[in-house]
Amino acid sequence: MNKVIDWLRLTLVSPELIAFLLPLGSYFCEPSWMDVLVKPMKDSIGFGVGAIAIPLGMLAFNYKECFDMLSLTGKRKVLIEWPDYGALKRRVLAAFGWCISGSLCCILAVWLIAIDRLPQLGVAIMLGGLLAASVSTATIGLARFALREILGE
Repeated sequence: MNKVIDWLRLTLVSPELIAFLLPLGSYFCEPSWMDVLVKPMKDSIGFGVGAIAIPLGMLAFNYKECFDMLSLTGKRKVLIEWPDYGALKRRVLAAFGWCISGSLCCILAVWLIAIDRLPQLGVAIMLGGLLAASVSTATIGLARFALREILGE
């Protein structure tokens, strides 16, 4: 039962999902807000490439931090006996998934803007992907700080 609740919390009530849905909600309420970023993205390919690279950079940061966090050396050997170790690993994999999804959202957004098909929706998708990847990176950073405190590092 705890695993089911954990999976629901990981997928349906996650801060990453809320961060992803915020720009989409603002797009559906007021699409003209997205026009602020449509013109710079149409004018320069660098803006779109940068948007795609940001979640990939967050993925690299998450990989480094999670590798250190989950490596079972030194004081961290006690983590394998921790009852919530599986939940921690699921969160790590979810963070990787959100960063990859954020990059894919940015690729889709750049494509939508490049072909001039629903560019405002493309900006909303891009912002959602960037926010979701940012929130997942922040949660990994906070988990890393908490783990250092718990293990006394």
